[in-house]
Amino acid sequence: RPKRGLLTPCEVRCIALAELGLTRDCVVWDVGAGSGSLAIEAAAIASGGKVFAIEMDAEDYGLMIENAKLFNVPSLVPVHGKAPDAWADLPDPTAIFVGGSGRMVPELVNAALQRLAPGGRIVVTVSSPDNLVAVQAKIDAGGLRSDVRMINIARGQYQLDRVRFDALNPTFLVLGRR
Repeated sequence: RPKRGLLTPCEVRCIALAELGLTRDCVVWDVGAGSGSLAIEAAAIASGGKVFAIEMDAEDYGLMIENAKLFNVPSLVPVHGKAPDAWADLPDPTAIFVGGSGRMVPELVNAALQRLAPGGRIVVTVSSPDNLVAVQAKIDAGGLRSDVRMINIARGQYQLDRVRFDALNPTFLVLGRR
């Protein structure tokens, strides 16, 4: 697990992967891959393609390499570096996932859209309404059809002989399709 914990809950990863519309031979960029959880799942789907998992934090990058070996996903290509410079020599993607909550997310999305292949999709997770609005504006300005999802998850917690639910913070998915 990364030092900050998994930023994208597994339930959100499942929805994001479904929205990316991955095929066996697609090219995927996971920007801000962290420990590689989404990239590893994407690599299992795109087993005949390539999944480039871009991460700038050295510790998380090392953890991603360990996880990729553990799950045996040869289509995963870890990329250590800071986006957008880190993707300069990568092939154009058919699917892009951008995870993160930083202020740079809208600008990363804007730069990534310049490389998205025709017919491609982008899925961005954000946690703040400010980033939601900014990312949607970038996707719309890039000429893509955008859509937004707000995902609320509550996980069951057992307390004595009863189940109660602990809610996670909502996550926004901003989707774009060429």
